[in-house]
Amino acid sequence: MTMSRSVYSVKLKDAIEDLRPAFRDVGHGLATLTKKKAELAPDFLKAYALWRRETRRPFIAFVQALDPTMPVANRTAYREHPSYRAAMYLKGLATNPEAAKRKGATPLHMLAVTIKSFLPLYGAQKDQQDALSVIFAATKWRDADQSRLRAAIRRVRPVGLPKVPRLVDAMKVTKAALLAFERDRVA
Repeated sequence: MTMSRSVYSVKLKDAIEDLRPAFRDVGHGLATLTKKKAELAPDFLKAYALWRRETRRPFIAFVQALDPTMPVANRTAYREHPSYRAAMYLKGLATNPEAAKRKGATPLHMLAVTIKSFLPLYGAQKDQQDALSVIFAATKWRDADQSRLRAAIRRVRPVGLPKVPRLVDAMKVTKAALLAFERDRVA
């Protein structure tokens, strides 16, 4: 597939020419990036908006205009190309900069913390195993997802809840209950 040449406005041509060196550095992972990613992302999005307005061509053609070495005919090849991946990253960074920031614990992590914090309320190890059986049956998750949750429960530290046995004792009992639960599941 050959790319057709278009006549660009001076403004678009300048935007692409200004963006091209920094974009190539990001795409190929060079350490000599002249602008930070967060500073480059808005410029990238502005140039893409100009490109889209003037040419009405797709995003992939814009990326190929910035890095002519990028393949456009083979979708699998261009999705794996570093320039395309950098372009998608910059586009996402410019449209949603908050997504790049860490937001706290994941839902899986918090579920594991909650389960591990409340299990000591059941007291005996057998009662804790029964509670885990009911919880895991209620999830109706695939085995792989249940396995990830069990691993998360093993890793996390419970939070101190009022009227719950001391955390050291609770962690030992909960760990033993979880291990016994896993042994029973495997058997």
